[in-house]
Formats: sequence, structure tokens, C-alpha cells
Amino acid sequence: MLIVYSLILILAFSAFGILIVNNYKDIRMRNVEVRLFQTANIVADTYKANMEDIIYTRFMVKSYGQQAGSRILILDKNKNVLVDNYNALINKTLDNREIRNSLKGNSSSGIYTINNEEVLHISVPITRNDGLEIQIIGAVLISTSMDSLNLDIQTLKDSMLKIAIAALTISLAVVIIFSNRITKPLRELTYGVEKLSTGDLGFHIDRKRDDEIGRLIQSFNDMSHKLNTIEQNRKTFINSISHELRTPLTSIKALIDSLLIGDNSIDTYREYLGDVYNETERMERLVGYLTTSIRLEDMILDIKACELNSILDEAVKLMAPYAKKMEVDIKFKSTEDIVIMCDRDRIKEVFINLIDNSIKYRDEQKDNNYVIVALKNCKDHIAVTVRDNGLGISRSELSNIFQGGFRILDKGIIKGENIKGYGIGLAIVKNVLDKHNWTISVDSLPKQGSVFTIIIPT
Repeated sequence: MLIVYSLILILAFSAFGILIVNNYKDIRMRNVEVRLFQTANIVADTYKANMEDIIYTRFMVKSYGQQAGSRILILDKNKNVLVDNYNALINKTLDNREIRNSLKGNSSSGIYTINNEEVLHISVPITRNDGLEIQIIGAVLISTSMDSLNLDIQTLKDSMLKIAIAALTISLAVVIIFSNRITKPLRELTYGVEKLSTGDLGFHIDRKRDDEIGRLIQSFNDMSHKLNTIEQNRKTFINSISHELRTPLTSIKALIDSLLIGDNSIDTYREYLGDVYNETERMERLVGYLTTSIRLEDMILDIKACELNSILDEAVKLMAPYAKKMEVDIKFKSTEDIVIMCDRDRIKEVFINLIDNSIKYRDEQKDNNYVIVALKNCKDHIAVTVRDNGLGISRSELSNIFQGGFRILDKGIIKGENIKGYGIGLAIVKNVLDKHNWTISVDSLPKQGSVFTIIIPT
């Protein structure tokens, strides 16, 4: 890329330099020609007025020649030299394009190379008006060397070359500095992508800029952090599932080993086979949770107009027997019928999950456990709350509860009865609500209970 920039700069400076030099040369040439044509016309007029005084004419020509720094010749109509300020060509005959044009009544100029030296020739006619017609009686030819002009042009070229080299050097230095400034974070991003591809999830790049590249780096860091979080959740989830699978398998193996040792009565066989059946059902539920977890991202919603009160009422009634068994008082509060657009079955599953968690994580040390489901129609949204007075969750863990594999029992809240669950219920809740563009938040304190709030935009 640097080579391309260099070539572009060199071509640009070269084109600019050639344009400047050519324009300068053209202007200088026009100025010289105008000045010499003026001198030639003065010489022609002076010669006409003093044709009889050849000595004065020669003195005049010599004086003008010195002023112009040029050679001045006066020729008659036969191309014979009458006056030469160098006195070398007097009485000699000259013939060139400029002289011929002047003897035809036209002024002209031309550049010739004589002895490797550029020479400018200009010629004007000498005319005389006798009252009847204008007669051409001769011509004035001025010859001047172009060495001075060429030297000035060469000096200009040298100066332009020096300026171009300096400008190119500065430009390349600026390009290198800015290119490095631009490419350095890109190289860091490339390195970061390589680190991610090798499995170094969570790799962080220091953000030192606030422009587009800085925002790109921030996006990379966010992506890297999310990938790392997903990977950690995956490992936690796999470890949890592995543990949960190992437990029923160990139980089944122990039961079968017991049956293989010695003779057992039919009642013993039935009892052990019943236990095996219960463990297989437990494994089946676990596989179901796994399947649900895998399909979270592939969920397709069936959006229809539904009565939200009806969905909540069905969820509460469905969970009522379980709540009664667990000695949890469950209530539903609603003030009006509300129709919303949603996937009825998925939203019902959300409410069932939330109510199930509130019942499951009750505080057994309390005499009165309750779950209150409330619906409220606000000005710009609808709010659904599920409130309980159960175990509660530490504020430091609230940001993790919607991640697969999170269970409050794993966080040391209580050490009592084992509660069944695989920690993906709230992950399902969050995924379903995200796909509806709804939001969910939670407020909780250990031993005081939790409040889950779902906000539905209207």
C-alpha cells in the first residue's frame, strides 16, 4: 500500500511540475517575443525616418541591440543585409522563413538550433506609404539567444525537483505515521481474531480511540466477552448435566447389582424395578430439558391476539395443585381484561416456569409461603409481576440467573432438602421474552423473597 501511495504522490508532483514549467516557459517566451517585436517595429520606424543617414541608423541599431541583448539586422527587399550591429553580415544575403514572411508583409517568429544553441528569430516588415500604395522596402530581423531563458527554466526545474523531493518525503512520513496509526489497531484486531480462533475466548484488546475503529474494537471485546460467557455457561451446564446423569445411572446400577446378588422375592423385584423406573423417568426429564435448551435459538413463534388474563389464570390453576402440595399459597390479581399479541403456548410456559421456581424455592423455615401473580395496565406498558417470599437470591448473583445452568441451590443459599431442577428454566423464559421484544427484571434479597417483573410494550 505504501508503494501505491508513493507512486501516486510521485505522479502527482511530476504532473504538477511539468505543468508549472511549461506554463512558465510559455509566458517567458511570449514576453520575450512581445518585447523584441516592439523593438523591431521601433527600429523599422527609425530606419524609415533616417534612410539617408546610414551612420545614425547603424548607431541606433547598435544601441537597441545592446539594450535588447540581441543581434539586429536591417535587410532590403532583396534580402541583402544593410545594417548589422555586429558588423559581420553587412552586404551579405540572408534567407529564412521569417525574412520571407516579412517581405510579404507579415511579422513572424521562430526558434532554431544553431551550434547546439537555441536561438529565437523574429522579423517585421519595413513599409513605406507613398500616398498611392504601401510598399515593402525591407525587413528587420532580430536574433536572440535562449540560453538565459533555458537557464532560468532549468533553475526552476531544479527548485521544483527539490521541493517535490521534500514534499514527497514529508508526505510519505505523514502517510507512514497515519497508516501505522490506522493499521496498528487493525493488526491488533487480527491478532485478537486469531486468538479467538485458537480458543482463547475472552481475549481483550485495549481501546485507545473513540472513532470507528475504536467502536469496532469495543464490539470485538463485547463479542469476545459474550463468547467467553457462553463457553463458561456451556461448561457449567455440561458439568451440571453430567452430574445429574451420573446420579440416576449410579442408582440404577446399584439396584441391578442388588437384584443380581442372591435370590429375592417377587416383591423385592417389583420394588427395585419401580425404583429403576423412577430413575429412568428422571433421566427422561433431563433429556427433555437438554432438548429444550438446544432448541432455544431455533424457536419459531406463533403470534396471535390472546387474552393475557386467560393465560395467567390457566398458568395459576395448573400450578395450584403443586403449590398446595408444597404448602404455598398462590394468588392471582388482575383488574381488567387485556388483549396482547403473543405466542400463547410459549408465554404460558414462561409464567409456569416463573411460578414453578417461586414454589420450588420456598423457604421451609417460614410458616406461611406465598406466590402472588399480578397484572397491571400502565400508561405505556403492561406489567406482570410474580412475587414470592421464598429463599431469595443474592444481589451479586442477579445478573447470572437468566444463564443456563444457574441454580440458587448451587450458590450456598440453603443446605437442606435437594430440589430437582437443571437450571435452564429462566434461560427459556429470557429467550422467549426476548423473541417477543419484552423485558424481564428481578429484584431479590436472601431470605426475603423475589419479584420478577415482565414489561410488555403497548
